[in-house]
Amino acid sequence: MPVRNAAPRQYQSQNVAALVPGRGPLADEYVIVGGHFDHIGRDSATARDPEKGHVIHPGADDNGSGAVTVMEVARRIARQPTNRSVLVVNFSGEELGLLGSSQFADHLPVPKEKVQAMVNLDMVGRLRNDKLIVYGVQTAPELKAIVDSANIAPKLAIAAVGDGEGPSDHAAFYRKDLPVLHLFTDLHDDYHTANDLPDRLNYDGMVRVADFTERVVRALADRPQRLTFTKVQTAAANRPSSRAGTGVYLGSVPDMAAGDVKGMPLSGVRPGSPAEQGGLKAGDIIIKFGGKEITNIYDYTDALGAHKPGDVVEVVVKRGTTEVTLKVTLGQRS
Repeated sequence: MPVRNAAPRQYQSQNVAALVPGRGPLADEYVIVGGHFDHIGRDSATARDPEKGHVIHPGADDNGSGAVTVMEVARRIARQPTNRSVLVVNFSGEELGLLGSSQFADHLPVPKEKVQAMVNLDMVGRLRNDKLIVYGVQTAPELKAIVDSANIAPKLAIAAVGDGEGPSDHAAFYRKDLPVLHLFTDLHDDYHTANDLPDRLNYDGMVRVADFTERVVRALADRPQRLTFTKVQTAAANRPSSRAGTGVYLGSVPDMAAGDVKGMPLSGVRPGSPAEQGGLKAGDIIIKFGGKEITNIYDYTDALGAHKPGDVVEVVVKRGTTEVTLKVTLGQRS
């Protein structure tokens, strides 16, 4: 039988960065625009499909869509430079725990006090019903107006979320007390599977996201005033987060745009999953899991990770105005 060598292996990878110089007296200040270019590859604990160890996961949306949109915005800015310089970065190691962006934020090539903001593009290739989620709008009081003014006709349906934390590269900069925005067209069933393919991207939608991003970056780079960083006070603030799997599978799909909701709201459940078999539905808000109170997605991740496949867990959800108690048998993440 084949035996896998369990010895740890070390690899070296790089971020890819470029500078679009600004013009005039603000050229020594910077707006950072970035997105990760790595994905989970062939064999990863975060793959969601059963044959994860035998197939390549292309990662067209996660995060080919963000990486190419970063480059498109850079191309446009280079043709008509802004007052502040724009630092463009495609990060490596995001899927392993924000490694590239954390390294970059820890060793900025420019003084931190010269950075106006960081804009992160992660999974922007599946625009549906015009909906674009924008995280971080409360990390500076000026950001909401900038986002609103950038949303011109044909307008996107912006779902604004205040917090600057989260499982993507913007969090590395937010933890350095920098204003951040994260653009995201939401999760889908192909996330972290071999079906995240280029022919499933919404290319017209990506153009709209690029247009919106360009307007946001220009507003950040051209405004005379600096932004005022604000640490967002939420239940999840300052909590580390990760996409890493635990081996336990429920099959719930969190509603990432629900805003400040106590519990973990669901936008859906995956067909045939333990969540569906146990009676969970789109619109439910998980408020207890295995006896543990759930106030946010981080509580849920901790609670799920405390169990093993085959455990029968009592899940309490808020469904409309009613609390419903369900019994769910947890599955094995293949």
